[in-house]
Amino acid sequence: MRGLLRRSLVSSLTILLLLVLGAVASSGDRQPAFKACVRTCISKDCAPDAPPLPIILRALWWTCESNCDYKCQRQITAQGQGVVHQYHGKWPFLRILGVQEPASVILSLLNGAMHVRSWKLVRRGIHPRHPMRQWLSVFVVIGTWSWLCSAIFHTRDFPITEKLDYFSAGFNVIYIFFLGITRMLRLSTWKQTRVVAVCCTIPYALHVTYLSLVRFDYGYNMTANAIVGLLSNFIWFVVSYQAFRNGQPFWWKPAALMLLMDLAFSLEAFDFPPFLEALDAHALWHAATIPIITQWYDYLVKDAKWDLHLEQQRKD
Repeated sequence: MRGLLRRSLVSSLTILLLLVLGAVASSGDRQPAFKACVRTCISKDCAPDAPPLPIILRALWWTCESNCDYKCQRQITAQGQGVVHQYHGKWPFLRILGVQEPASVILSLLNGAMHVRSWKLVRRGIHPRHPMRQWLSVFVVIGTWSWLCSAIFHTRDFPITEKLDYFSAGFNVIYIFFLGITRMLRLSTWKQTRVVAVCCTIPYALHVTYLSLVRFDYGYNMTANAIVGLLSNFIWFVVSYQAFRNGQPFWWKPAALMLLMDLAFSLEAFDFPPFLEALDAHALWHAATIPIITQWYDYLVKDAKWDLHLEQQRKD
């Protein structure tokens, strides 16, 4: 049992380190051909007598200049003889109805839907006196919100939508860590959990403040999330060990789910040009997390029921 958890933790650490070290800068927007294309397009399409953009594009805040940027990305990619560059940190996806990354939008919404559909499972499946009922109810709201922010960001990439996505995702990561602490220590009241809540909230607030007011550092943000993710892995592996000691038949599930989440997240470190001009590694990561979300709720509800089962056994 301990060997299994130790190997899982090492695997998680390796994956997270690869993720932090695997980020590379985009190269497409530095190409002279791309810059020349954008200048030419703007001189023609943005002239005073040029026709306006279609209403669907204007509804999603596309401008003449940003549309030229997109058109030139597609043009240079088509002429690249199989070489695909990233532009402004993104692949040149095929735009649909003004949506920049259609696949990631759809998959983000499906992830959010998995949280929404788990509301009834949490409210009906966990006894009202069990503390995890309220913490998982909050998790449903946070998870739904974070994936909605992801969908908004992938619809249109602006500084404000980017921050909304990153900050909500970061809050989701630290809340999973918070859930693990409350479960590991068997905290049952707000008086017991408020110290943990404050210890999680202060670093998160400082993190957001630094990224908002000092410097929006992508590498730092990724590293910070990776560190919290690694700490969460350790905490949930401990929860697995505790469940094993208590005779829980599904004790292995938290460790397995954390490892699967790390494997899905590692796709970010092994990025590749989009398949069918829509599915890149980031989109596949979103696809991989959909079944993981449902399994997390399934485990945590069963875990709460097992708690009550053990409590009843002690009374008998």
